[in-house]
Amino acid sequence: MMGEKDTTKEIEAFIDYLVQAGVHCRVDKLESVYHKDIQVFMLDDSDQLTVADKAAFIDRFKRKRNAGELPLNDWTKVHHIATNNNSALVIFSRRNNLSGLERKLRLAIDLIYEDGRWQVIREIIFLEPPSPDSARQN
Repeated sequence: MMGEKDTTKEIEAFIDYLVQAGVHCRVDKLESVYHKDIQVFMLDDSDQLTVADKAAFIDRFKRKRNAGELPLNDWTKVHHIATNNNSALVIFSRRNNLSGLERKLRLAIDLIYEDGRWQVIREIIFLEPPSPDSARQN
């Protein structure tokens, strides 16, 4: 069995892989990292909650890719990783225009180790208001 430090490093690598797949809208990679039963909850700064299943969330990336909006910003800061056997919780911040405007996102994602790989089973995204200089931010 892997040690906790090894698992944390593995999850950090997974998050990097996930972010890069999203940034470049690599739908095939997203298909493998998102669990078939994933639920994505996105709460924006006006308290509007959007809930998406796997197909709906991946469609968002397909639309961005097809519109030529690539790559997205890959700024990422991991705040916390908690592991428990075949599951993990990762809390991190991102900065991108997933919602149409460049803004900071706070994410909490639940991972499950299934079929020989880590997969995202739940993603909770809190969108911060766009900053006045969002067009210049990296």
